[in-house]
Amino acid sequence: MTKNFTQELSARIGRDKKSTLALLEGLQKALAQYCGDEETVAIPGFGTFVPSKHDERISQDELTGRTMLLPPEILLEFQPASKLRKIAERNVDSE
Repeated sequence: MTKNFTQELSARIGRDKKSTLALLEGLQKALAQYCGDEETVAIPGFGTFVPSKHDERISQDELTGRTMLLPPEILLEFQPASKLRKIAERNVDSE
């Protein structure tokens, strides 16, 4: 998190920086847990995090030719809510 974002969020919700950081860390841990369990997480007015699991796979290093087994991974796709998308589009148009 950047300091500017944390400071701005603190001011908007009327909390001190320490409790705002605790809130953001809690959000991060909850997202990691739910998405790690392959559950979709929707935050009203913000967007949806959709996890997709990719199984382990075999890959070859292009430089050495060595074969490697890559571990399974969970990738997140973020789908912004329509309200957030409209705000972002407005900000881009005003630049």
